[in-house]
Amino acid sequence: MTPDEPAPVPSPDHLQRETAAADAPDGTSRRRSVVLVLAVVFAALGLLSLTAILATAFLQGTVWPGFVLATYFCLPIAFLLMVVLVVWSAVSRRRS
Repeated sequence: MTPDEPAPVPSPDHLQRETAAADAPDGTSRRRSVVLVLAVVFAALGLLSLTAILATAFLQGTVWPGFVLATYFCLPIAFLLMVVLVVWSAVSRRRS
């Protein structure tokens, strides 16, 4: 296709197949959504606890060890879940 040619218009059958694939009956889209929500929750908790650590250090207070543990565990778990989502998407695109 050259830059002067218009883009091809997808057929209605093609759109129906994509919609059917997105609503997979085996529940993969639901599982992927659960993993996505978990990744966001872990990232938010880790960033909030990191913000609490930095604010406490700025105010020259004593940092609660729970914030440190939350930061140490939540941020890497969120990162790993995001990597899982990227790999999962790549594998599913490769199969379709």
